Amino acid sequence: TVIKASKQLRANLVIALGLALASLGSSGSAFAADTLYVVVSAQSALRSVTQKDVLALYTGRARTLPPSGEVFTPLDQQRDGPARAAFYQALTGMDIARINSYWARLHFTGQVQPPQAIGDDNAVIQRLRVDPSAIAYLTREPQDPSVRVVLRFP
Repeated sequence: TVIKASKQLRANLVIALGLALASLGSSGSAFAADTLYVVVSAQSALRSVTQKDVLALYTGRARTLPPSGEVFTPLDQQRDGPARAAFYQALTGMDIARINSYWARLHFTGQVQPPQAIGDDNAVIQRLRVDPSAIAYLTREPQDPSVRVVLRFP
């Protein structure tokens, strides 16, 4: 009976996992975009940026972007969200656990703060409308004229 119960438990876990994955895919909350878009306010003078420059901003190594030296505030999407995980994977090649560990170490030492998490694509666009010094990423190409794409991943 113990073996039978173990097999039943395993079968139930497989069914539950399958249902959870299926519901993520159908609800749109799973990340499925092939391209990520690094964006700034249309009010910003920035027209394009390199992956290296975005990496420096999003790892706390820089606060300004060339060529103007303009100060930018990087914004993150939801801390545990799939968009954030996909962005950091594309940007750094590291999984989100390593990124979280990196920021925890820096935060503990008091050196720098991680980018502020503000929500999803809609929240990013709302923030960029009122903050020309912000830089962020989107999971879909923006149709809103108040933001400008400065880099595409991959």
